[in-house]
Amino acid sequence: MTEPRPTDGPGAPRLTPIPPNPRAPVLLVDDDAELREMLREMLEASGYDVYCASNGKEALDLLHEADPPPGLILLDLMMPVMTGEEMLAALKQVHALAAIPVTIVSGHDVPPEGTAYLKKPVDFGALIGIVQKTCG
Repeated sequence: MTEPRPTDGPGAPRLTPIPPNPRAPVLLVDDDAELREMLREMLEASGYDVYCASNGKEALDLLHEADPPPGLILLDLMMPVMTGEEMLAALKQVHALAAIPVTIVSGHDVPPEGTAYLKKPVDFGALIGIVQKTCG
């Protein structure tokens, strides 16, 4: 019969905690569920944690609770409830949120001034390049 192992002290097993992901997470905001899921899977396969929202309001609610906050927001423009442009305006009103970089991912030919832009259909190589540059 073996003796039980101690749970404390020198004979206790040592557990190595899993370190948090050193890369900043990405917030993906798009009403196209299929595209959102595909991009989420690709980003996670590249080692990123991903928060997802289907519209600007949902994304803003998530931003107030996100821990850690995202290092980048990938934002569609045409969405129900709150558009990407409305969300951009709302982000500028909150100091802590205004500092988060935003890249527009949209089918529109003319992005809002002052924002990075990727046109749909998304070139994943270009997208991951932006994410790596911004989030590590």
